[in-house]
Amino acid sequence: MKSNSDKNHSKLPWWVELLFVQIGLPDSWLSKYLKKRKETLTFIDENKRFIVYFSLLIAGVLYIYPIVRYTSSSASCIDKTTKYLKSNNINNVQNEMDINSIAVGYCHGGSLPK
Repeated sequence: MKSNSDKNHSKLPWWVELLFVQIGLPDSWLSKYLKKRKETLTFIDENKRFIVYFSLLIAGVLYIYPIVRYTSSSASCIDKTTKYLKSNNINNVQNEMDINSIAVGYCHGGSLPK
């Protein structure tokens, strides 16, 4: 039969047993860790709505950033190609719309006219 003192001692988690009993880390670290953990859990509990909104904002930015980067590089390619076509007079047609369409085609995998 177990004594009353055995009932009061609960089994330690495996990580506490390993780090603080077997390896011998200072007990002050354990108390600081448990205090910070409690503070963190109360902070999360009090600010759930803010954390959810902030997470959605970050997810939105991470979703949109590759689209913005692709569009920026595409616009840069079109601009450089248009300047190249105008400077070398490769296209005899002086219509700005035609030069721009040739540049868009080139930047999306086409070839330049001869």
